[in-house]
Amino acid sequence: MPKNASVKITLVNFLVGLLYYSLAELSRHLASTPNSVTPVWPPDGLAVGVTLLYGNWMLPGVFLGSFLANIQAFSSANSLESLSISIFAVCGIAGGTTLGTFWGTSLLRRRSYYSYPFNRVTDVIKFLLYCGFLCPVVNATVGVAMLIVAAKIPGSAYKSVWLVWWISNVAGIFILTPLLLSVREGLQSWQLKSNRQHSRVKYLRKQPAYLGKKIAETIILSGLIFSIGIAVFWHQNTFAYMLIPLLVWSAFRFGHLGATLSVFVVATIAILGTVRNLGYFAHPDLNQSLLNLQSFIAVIVFTTLILMAMLSEQAQSRVRLKNAFKELQLINEALEKQSFILADRNRTLQETLQQLKIAQAQMIQSEKMSALGILVAGVAHEINNPLGFLKGSSINVKDSIQSLLEHLELYRTHYPNANIEILENAEDNNIDFILTDLPKLLESMKGATDRIQAISTSLGIFSRADTESKVLANLHDGLDSTLLILKYRLKANEDRPAIQVIKEYGDLPLVECFPGQLNQVFMNILANAIDALEESNAGRSFTEIQPNPNCITIRTRAEEEDVTIAIADNGKGMSPELKARIFDQLFTTKRVGKGTGLGLAIARQIIEEKHGGQLKVRSEWGQGTEFSIQLPLTN
Repeated sequence: MPKNASVKITLVNFLVGLLYYSLAELSRHLASTPNSVTPVWPPDGLAVGVTLLYGNWMLPGVFLGSFLANIQAFSSANSLESLSISIFAVCGIAGGTTLGTFWGTSLLRRRSYYSYPFNRVTDVIKFLLYCGFLCPVVNATVGVAMLIVAAKIPGSAYKSVWLVWWISNVAGIFILTPLLLSVREGLQSWQLKSNRQHSRVKYLRKQPAYLGKKIAETIILSGLIFSIGIAVFWHQNTFAYMLIPLLVWSAFRFGHLGATLSVFVVATIAILGTVRNLGYFAHPDLNQSLLNLQSFIAVIVFTTLILMAMLSEQAQSRVRLKNAFKELQLINEALEKQSFILADRNRTLQETLQQLKIAQAQMIQSEKMSALGILVAGVAHEINNPLGFLKGSSINVKDSIQSLLEHLELYRTHYPNANIEILENAEDNNIDFILTDLPKLLESMKGATDRIQAISTSLGIFSRADTESKVLANLHDGLDSTLLILKYRLKANEDRPAIQVIKEYGDLPLVECFPGQLNQVFMNILANAIDALEESNAGRSFTEIQPNPNCITIRTRAEEEDVTIAIADNGKGMSPELKARIFDQLFTTKRVGKGTGLGLAIARQIIEEKHGGQLKVRSEWGQGTEFSIQLPLTN
């Protein structure tokens, strides 16, 4: 290795070690509990990040940083022997950190084709598994063992200390590593697209309104995240779920860097509040408080990274689809001009058409996953309510049963003569009320569990993968599961009454079809109907809408050779020009980020090409819109 390169690597490793040490001291200073427990250890996030970015050359810097971060905390200079043992233990801790970082990053590189792990859902899962979970296992196992060897902790505390160590490392990697990788990815993208960026700057200079809106959107999003974060994690407010739509917003509008930076800000606010025993996760039991905090961090990181990967996959599929269309257009032009090479061009055309079908199939799946991602907030709301009630009922049942047991124990002790103690205890515990109320509590818990099961079943029906061949399916089940998923959008809000759904189901036989694809068609049409109704409500008050409320009518009927599903809304309808283009590829009337322009085009493809049916639309301005699906009955 050249001498200059060796010096450079040495300096970089020294800098990494100093950064690791500085982060450790900052964490101990800002994010330690009164019991000197650090719930998050960002230095390990730095170690994993720089190793993934620059390779195993950074591992000596990781070792140096870990040694510096722990030598002051665990060294003992009472005697030469104790000092030697302390230095050995700290070296062991640093070695464990280095080994864990090497193992986790090596596994990720070996099993992931791409260097940036957040562009595909499978790579995100691998990153979380190898770097986020397995890497801290080595760190915690070796580190706690060294503390026991150095007599810093008793052997009986191994499990509890190991768990705290592991969780803090996991949180540090979850929070900091994605941000570091996103920053590097953003810089590389900017460098590779310098010419395009130069044109973009010129465009922004000519479009001050766009630039102003983008700056305003950034300020609004930052203000909302900061305000809600302070309200939840520094005060006793319980609407932490409101941060999830903001993180989704940041992922959709500001890309990977904006999403990971938003997660970093939310996690930092939550940590700083929780370690001071403030906010939503504050709990008399420190371990419970830290567990709540770590669970929250894991959920927002997992959700955001998965959403980022889904959006990247969708963008890649759209690029491939556009490229396939462009290539097809060029081939057609060449065929018109060069008839003497028709055979060769025709063969190329067939290959391009095959690529187009593959890209369109990928787009169908990514569109379906995108719809599911947007609906996560609503589904989570439906699930969290019964879960919260179930938890409260469980606590009441436990207390009630305990009281009954205490009373029965006294009864056995003093049986058969009921003395004054039994009578007083029965009166104090209100035994008659408990015996009456206990069945009601258990029944309430069962109802909540049934509701969760119904939601889970509907999600399974909607998102189930299709086989290569058609199967017999109940179309009403697909419609009902889609309506249940969209239930949160149908409910009343402060701007309008609830959207009424009228079902006029006929007696349909089982239909041979691809049920998963039909569920996607139902989702697109029903979601568009809700969008149309909300658009028709613009400028109208709750009172003005109430006499003629929003309504969606679903009719099904079976005839000799086919079945028909009609979905109608009483919105404002469509103009003839809009109706003529409603099924065009990439045509949308929705704002950027809300619609892809592929939903109805893919729906028509599913109905007509995959099922041999028809998808028609009937709409007049001011009279609402009706989509009619006809599917043939086959043996």
